Amino acid sequence: MTNCIRLLAFATLFFAFELLAAAAETVDASNIAPLNRYFNEIWTTRQGLPHNTVNSIVQTPEGYLWLTSWEGVARFNGNKFKMFGRDNTTGLPDVGTRTSYLDQYGRLIIGGARGGLTTVTNGKWLPLPPVGVLINRIWVDQHNTMWIGTEGGGMFRQDADGTRQQWTTAQGLPSNTIYSFAKAADDSIWIGTAGGLVLWDHKKFTSIAALHETPIFDLLNTADGLIVASETGVRRKVGENFEFLHPQLQNVAVSKLLLDHQGSLWMGTVQQGIFRLSQTYGLEHLDASQGMPSNRVLDIFEDKEQSIWIGTNGGLFRLRDAPFSTITTKQGLVGNYIRALLEAENGDIWVGSSRGLSRYSPEKGQVVDNVLAGESILSLAPMDKQRLLIGTYTAGVFIYENGKTHLLADRNSGLVSNEVRALLQDPDGSVWIGTAQGLAHWHDGKIDNLTTQDGLPGNFVVELLRCDNKMWIGTGTGIAIYQHGKFTEMPIHQFDQAEYAFGLYPQPEKRLLWVATDRGLLRLRLDTGEINLIGRRSGLPFDKFFQLLNDGFGNIWITSNRGILRFSEADANAVADGRMATLATVLYGESDGMLSAQANGGSNPTMVASRDGTLWMATAMGVTSVRPQRLQQFAEHIPQVVIEHITLDSESVPLSGELTVAAAVQRLEIQYAGLSFIMPTRLRYRTKLEGFEQEWRDKTGQNQVEFTNLAPGTYVLDIQAANPGGHWSPSAKLTIVKLPFWWQTLPAKYIALAVAILLIVGFTYWRTASLRRSKQYLLQQVASKTAELQRQAENLASANQEKSVLLDKLQQQTLALEIQAKQDSLTGLANRRAFDEHLAQEFMRAKRRVQPLTLAFIDIDHFKWINDKYSHSVGDKALIRLAKQLQLSCRGIDIAARWGGEEFSLLLPTTTSQQALQVCERLRIAVESMDCSDIAPGLRLTVSIGLACSDDITESWQLLNAADDALYRAKNNGRNRVESYL
Repeated sequence: MTNCIRLLAFATLFFAFELLAAAAETVDASNIAPLNRYFNEIWTTRQGLPHNTVNSIVQTPEGYLWLTSWEGVARFNGNKFKMFGRDNTTGLPDVGTRTSYLDQYGRLIIGGARGGLTTVTNGKWLPLPPVGVLINRIWVDQHNTMWIGTEGGGMFRQDADGTRQQWTTAQGLPSNTIYSFAKAADDSIWIGTAGGLVLWDHKKFTSIAALHETPIFDLLNTADGLIVASETGVRRKVGENFEFLHPQLQNVAVSKLLLDHQGSLWMGTVQQGIFRLSQTYGLEHLDASQGMPSNRVLDIFEDKEQSIWIGTNGGLFRLRDAPFSTITTKQGLVGNYIRALLEAENGDIWVGSSRGLSRYSPEKGQVVDNVLAGESILSLAPMDKQRLLIGTYTAGVFIYENGKTHLLADRNSGLVSNEVRALLQDPDGSVWIGTAQGLAHWHDGKIDNLTTQDGLPGNFVVELLRCDNKMWIGTGTGIAIYQHGKFTEMPIHQFDQAEYAFGLYPQPEKRLLWVATDRGLLRLRLDTGEINLIGRRSGLPFDKFFQLLNDGFGNIWITSNRGILRFSEADANAVADGRMATLATVLYGESDGMLSAQANGGSNPTMVASRDGTLWMATAMGVTSVRPQRLQQFAEHIPQVVIEHITLDSESVPLSGELTVAAAVQRLEIQYAGLSFIMPTRLRYRTKLEGFEQEWRDKTGQNQVEFTNLAPGTYVLDIQAANPGGHWSPSAKLTIVKLPFWWQTLPAKYIALAVAILLIVGFTYWRTASLRRSKQYLLQQVASKTAELQRQAENLASANQEKSVLLDKLQQQTLALEIQAKQDSLTGLANRRAFDEHLAQEFMRAKRRVQPLTLAFIDIDHFKWINDKYSHSVGDKALIRLAKQLQLSCRGIDIAARWGGEEFSLLLPTTTSQQALQVCERLRIAVESMDCSDIAPGLRLTVSIGLACSDDITESWQLLNAADDALYRAKNNGRNRVESYL
């Protein structure tokens, strides 16, 4: 019996995949993305929907999406919804609308809650007589006959001449509730009802015994047979039998069916979200726990650009194969904050995050392994085909081999620092390790550390590259070249004060090396050493970039904290050579499928190109990937432009092909939209008013154009749209006729010319005489005014001298007040206000340079007891003594301040928590050892110290809280001790 069940399940799956294979025989399966990789978006009433229940979705020929809901019809252009309800425009008897249908002529038919029917063709509404009961489904056959399924009213047929006929249970229907229609052979019609599936041959209804009394919600005709969605699952008609399409879908109430362009079958359910059955990935599932607004699906629709739209009772849900897709912990990654990436030998992607290392299989669409859980991974590098080098934030370097990891080097074994940001294996098998404190060379089990004392320009190493028989080293203070045991420094500070060389990308065949820096992009010619900067003055939108790659299609991709940038390599070279002034770029972010536009840097590699051409980028929210070849496919979609609204001096006017503008109208505004839903916020627009403008005007980012005070005449407005990198659409044209005032007519102009000539002659005669009379008067006035101005000049000189003396005194007083405002009057240290300013500056500098910053809070133990026993005067002297000791313990770059009362603070730039712990311990011992007998007999001072480091902290106030928590713990644990924030 068990074998029979297994055989039946196998046969069912075989038929299901045979169906999908037949439907998708011309589709490249490699273009099908896993369901969990699709970019999803949700629209609800907050974004403009009239109601969160979206009953049906269709797309009209010009490109609009039309949605029906219980609060009216919504027309969507990708950015905004326009509502239509119960009014003279629609002719509907109620705002509630249940279904819609687009016939072969582009006519949109809408069915309402009270049986209302209306049509929309080219924006024109035409109401039809209602049927008097809620309409569930509308279907138009090949003869242009409309079939109407209702909720309790049976089935209606409406012919082209408007005549109607009705069928109910009295004529043989199993139920008066009709859900679906589908064409059958010989002009017969399959009808899905609440009482089962029936076949209508225009004479009688024949019930299907296998589906008797089973609600049939949807029917789908395919090349390989009829598919039936019912309350008990999905079946396929095979011969005279109806077999379950998939064993896992038995007893799942399926409400909607869709066969997409790739041959995948989408199934919406009543309570369990959606399923997709594809030849590549089998049966996949998505529900509210994975991002859907609701588990109840009312409609599924695929638009012209191959996005999948799903109507639910919780809002509108869209799935699309966006340019970018992101892998996160939902797909099994151990962490979402990604710092390093590397392609494995078999095409898998190693993903290093702040919580460990994951191995993601693009082929399987899931993570297949997680290692070093809990470790923050900063760098990756291949060691050989079987082994992988792994650099960590706090634990040194590991080797991964045969599913296991073991330590290669750390500080205990001689490594200069455990913070490993770059790795490189030499052909001889030795390993170069770039750390936050210098460069290390591991060979034969030994470690040689190289720092600035050995010629390295900076100890903060973030990139290592072998090119041209040299090792190139990117640091926080420029580039170094290591060859024959010596360093050669290549400064980059002269290029707009650049410091960090985050990423190096070689093109040895072109004798070029590209460098991503904190001031833009550098191009280095390997043969001549010539360096050229492409920065903000050349068109880059911001300064800091991390890593770059060429995608093989002539484009360079570069990562940053503010998105992923793409531009033409040829254009970049033209800008670097001075042949082009500005570099055209495209910036990608969250609207393109990324969950976070922040691409991480300061570790390596953060962007890799896999063997299939996919680019993978490390971001603050998962690993993002993009297939550059897919971008061109997106760009090939040409949006149709429609004019949506016209106002004349803020008064709306009807839309038509020609617009007549009265002479008195001063302001003309035309709103338009490009109907593309792939990247609606990134559409490019341009307009040209023929008869007024010779060139196109770039209107990208704007969906309207305005004209003020147009001269009388006839104009033609052209509006075009395009997806990024795509072709311009055909123009949407509007003829504009601006009428003249009476004085702008030709006769009026001739009369005005004659009057003007007379006026000019008369005015010339009068003006000549007036000038002669004025000449003498002006000569007298000049002499008088000259004498008066001389006296005023003498008075001003005297006043200026007095003002200068007064300003000098004010400046001296201001300088004295500024010093007092930032200095503690008792100890001479910086006060709280000055320290807050220093903390903000140093914290920003530390984050910009990716360097540690440590804050210590210092509290005198039992200070109240000192005041009470000896006096406040003794307490003040103790504060002064501690302040002097604090100054003696500080470096030149450290900042000490009196925080308030007996509390002091110490800011330690470029100091790790471990180093700060040593500094503070020395300070604690020094304070404990101070001789305070000259202040008061028997007086001893001890301090409690709490410190915190900025490594994993994003805001300065968080650093304050962390240090304060550590101080609190030090006091609670017995005082006279140093505690670090964990």
